[in-house]
Amino acid sequence: MDIARYMIPRHLDDPPMVFMWEADEAGTFIFLMLFGALFQQFIPGIVLGFFASRSLARIKQAGGRGLILRFLYWYTRSDLWIKSRAPSFIREFAG
Repeated sequence: MDIARYMIPRHLDDPPMVFMWEADEAGTFIFLMLFGALFQQFIPGIVLGFFASRSLARIKQAGGRGLILRFLYWYTRSDLWIKSRAPSFIREFAG
């Protein structure tokens, strides 16, 4: 097995990887697994982490890489993420 194949991305815009997962999917799984372990619910934490990371992968696959960022841009408060942006009801008029 060639380990360099998994460490070197094939394209410049490939996302960062953790083993065979993309980094954000792995982070979701690991966070929920550790959160379950914190409350002594390790097996439910693993199951919830697995389903959450698979759901995140399917959401990203269906809408492309920018789907989550577009959702955050249009449906969250603008002063929460970027201080110089207009509120979302004004952004609708600006396009």
